[in-house]
Amino acid sequence: MFGVIVGVLVAVLFLLLSFKVDTSGERPRTVLRSPALLILGIGITIFSAAFANRCFLTVPAAYVATVYDPLRGGVQPVELPEGFHFVLPWWKTELWRVQTQEYTMSAIRSEGAVIGDDSIHCQTNEGLGLNLDVTVLFHIDPKEAHALWQKIGEDYQQVLVRPYARNVIRMVVAKYSVVDVYGVKRQQIEQEITEAMRQAFAEKGIALESVLLRNVEFANPEFARAITEKQVAEQQIRTEEQNLRRAQIEKRTMVAQAKGEAEAIQRRGETLRQNPEVVQYELVQKIAPNVRALYLPPNYLPVSPRTGGR
Repeated sequence: MFGVIVGVLVAVLFLLLSFKVDTSGERPRTVLRSPALLILGIGITIFSAAFANRCFLTVPAAYVATVYDPLRGGVQPVELPEGFHFVLPWWKTELWRVQTQEYTMSAIRSEGAVIGDDSIHCQTNEGLGLNLDVTVLFHIDPKEAHALWQKIGEDYQQVLVRPYARNVIRMVVAKYSVVDVYGVKRQQIEQEITEAMRQAFAEKGIALESVLLRNVEFANPEFARAITEKQVAEQQIRTEEQNLRRAQIEKRTMVAQAKGEAEAIQRRGETLRQNPEVVQYELVQKIAPNVRALYLPPNYLPVSPRTGGR
């Protein structure tokens, strides 16, 4: 709409310049000043009506635009960023959202792009079946949108994201045991899947962020209960081992304390035997402070009493 308005204004300007007012006669009259300007104004008017609206492009926030120019060999290796752009009428442009997108494959009917059970059926290295709910997080590389348009097209989720994710997830899960997938190595499996997919996505213009294993369901419910019971039993064993280690540490601590106290008593006894005056000193220390004089038997060393309150 903006292009049409600009084109019409320019055409009107040229049409106005094509005529002039002649005041040489009795009455003023409008005469043609320049046939060339008139023809140019008519041409601009026709062009504006047909093409002006296609000469201006506004790229909204979080988008980039790609250009197909048949006169220069097809899709151009450049993206138009957010903002206002002048484009040629014969160009074909396509907008691409560069924010994070998600593609979910889930057994929940109301979730994901496919209605119904769209979970991924996998087999572990024991040959046991698992059903995985998975979400793939990715975004279009703002500098490689032209490559995505050229190599994959607009239906990139169905052509690339979905089939490639399902294939890689099955291959990676087949290397692990069911217990690994169920819990202890889930994060490691997610990271391995992400790394295996990232390069292939990047070659097509998509930046892979992460792959999330959101839910794991066993094909055999009885086996699921057995795995759960095994994990509970293993957790109980770990708890008992921790309690045993704690008790052993506490026992060693008590033995060390008792040994230290025994050694201290032994050293004190030897000190008292070698220095009997220490006993006298401790005796005086325990006497009430109001005692001003103290007489000891001849076989005791004389000790001065402590001074009272005055």
